[in-house]
Formats: sequence, structure tokens, C-alpha cells
Amino acid sequence: MKKKVFFIVSSLVAGGSERVFWLLSQAFDRDKYDVSLVILNGVNPHLSTNLQIRIIDLNTIKASRSFLKLYKFIKKEKPYAIFCTAAHINLLVSLVSFFVNVPVLIARESNIFHQMLTIGDRSSKMWELLINIFYRRFKVVICQSDEMQKSFISNFGIKENKLTIIPNPVIIPLNIDEPADKGSYKKILIVARLVPEKGHHRLLEIFSELPPDYQLTIAGDGPLMETLIETVKQLNLQDRVFMLGRIRNVTEVISNHHVFALTSYTEGFPNAALEALAVGVPVVAFNVGGITELVQPGFNGYIVEQDSPRVFRNYLIKAAEQQWDAKAIRDDIAQRFAVDKIANRYQELINF
Repeated sequence: MKKKVFFIVSSLVAGGSERVFWLLSQAFDRDKYDVSLVILNGVNPHLSTNLQIRIIDLNTIKASRSFLKLYKFIKKEKPYAIFCTAAHINLLVSLVSFFVNVPVLIARESNIFHQMLTIGDRSSKMWELLINIFYRRFKVVICQSDEMQKSFISNFGIKENKLTIIPNPVIIPLNIDEPADKGSYKKILIVARLVPEKGHHRLLEIFSELPPDYQLTIAGDGPLMETLIETVKQLNLQDRVFMLGRIRNVTEVISNHHVFALTSYTEGFPNAALEALAVGVPVVAFNVGGITELVQPGFNGYIVEQDSPRVFRNYLIKAAEQQWDAKAIRDDIAQRFAVDKIANRYQELINF
């Protein structure tokens, strides 16, 4: 008999955690597992719902309103294993598990909490307390990077043998050809939600010091949209900075640029950078969680220490003017992060 497996996410918007589980749920061996993707809020999905697995929309909008409905659903369905991701969903599932038996509970963490504290996220203190209490219910907590695992060991009372490191997966695009001519401009791209921790404002400051034959594309939406547009005007960059908003053709957009920029102050594991490397575009990144497991300096990009904007600027120029082996970059990512490889590691946890 197939083992029933649930992947629980808040929604199918364009967030990194949601996309990871959307990918993994489709990659599980359906001869062995009966997989369902459980969503709290199915309104306005950004990711496709036309999948070959079951999708259940609980229509509870947010985690704080989902306890009773999720409890009843799990009690009725009796899944063998549940994978959940992001702290608020992990806490919800842990709480439900006090009242209904699930043989295998596995959480995936999406944040490095000591980094969140450095950017003034006061709620991280609350999460710290709740995690210490509720994460003990999980058989395994998946960390996306070595740095995240070390943060858990040093900040929470979770035993090391309950932590495992599994990076995020990526789809390796087939038949992606780098455009023969990207134009006369050197094109820099950032793909990220427009929120303070992604560092868009400092990227604009850095970009304002680049030569006039450089262009910057900002893809993503969020609460900082208007202030970023105003900053572009203040820096007189209207002719060289392009705000795309949320995009669906991510692969196509990335492949039309010379360099991908990652200016975040904190990351669990930078999915957008992973997607850039999957199409052979080099990454210049500030040093955040997971980036040292992606970027090999000189081979597929460069890593710059935080608070070094001048160095970041210099490496953007170096990367944009350097000749890169796009095929070698793509092949390396396929070898280490292809969806089927990462899905196999998740499947192994069920019977661990």
C-alpha cells in the first residue's frame, strides 16, 4: 500500500518555500507514495494548480485560523507523513500533532533567525520561544544550509541528530540557449520580493556608481515598490533601471542578463540565485545563508562580505565583463540541485 504523504504550505504564491514544496510534491515516487499538496489559502495562485497530484485548499486564509480545519482534515485522512515549511506553518502542524497521531512529522525551516534579529525583526524573539517548545515534536528539521543548521544548534534546544541539511531543488531548463546578442548594455538583474531584507535600496546606490552602459532590471513586487520607484528618480536612473513587477517567465528573463545580483541581508537559501545559475548566469552576492554552497568564486560568480558596497560594485563590473562557461555552470547545478536528486533525499527521511 502506498504511504500517504502531505506537503503543507500557506499558499501557491511566488514565495521560495511554497515553490520548493510545489516542486518536491510533484517529484516524489508516485508508485510508492500517495502525495497531496495542502494549501491554507488557494486564492490567486502564482504557481500552476494543474498538477498530477491532489491539491487540497483548506480555504482558511492564514495559519492562525487553520487549527480546527487542519485537525479535522488530518484526523480524517490519516497521512503517514507530513512535510511542512516556514515557521508559522511548522508551529501550526506541531500544535495539531498534540491531538492527532501522525507517524512522521518533518519540518523545513526557511530562516536563519540570528540574521533576522540583525535586521530588526522583533518577532524573531517570539519565534525563538515557540520554536524551542514546538519543534521538539518533529522527527527531523530540514535546514537548507550548514549556516542554518549551526544557527539552530546554537540558538535552540534541538538535538543535532534531529537536524539535517538538504538544499533547495531547481528545475534545470532544457534547451536554454543564451541569447546571441544581449545588446550593447551590460545587464544586471535582481529577482526578489520588494521588502527591506532584500537590500534593493543599497543595490540602487551601488548601481548609481556603475558606468553609463549598465542597466538594472528589478523583478518582483512588494510593499517597497513606490519607495524604490522614488529612489530611482532621486538617483536619476529612470533610463537605466527597469521595474518589471512580478514575472512568470523567470528563466527567460534571467537568461537575457549578464549578471544576477543578490543584495539580501538575510536568506535561508537563495532560490532566485539558484535559478540564475541553473541557466548559466553568474551571481554576485553579499554573504548570506546558503550562498557559499551555491557560488564558487571565479567559476560561477563572486561572494562579497556584508557592508562592502564598493567591493560589490567592483565585482559586478568584473562579472559583467568576464567570459563565463555557462554550460559548466548549468551542469554543476544539475549535478547538485536537480529536483529528482533533492526529492530522493526527502523521501529517504520518511523511512529514516
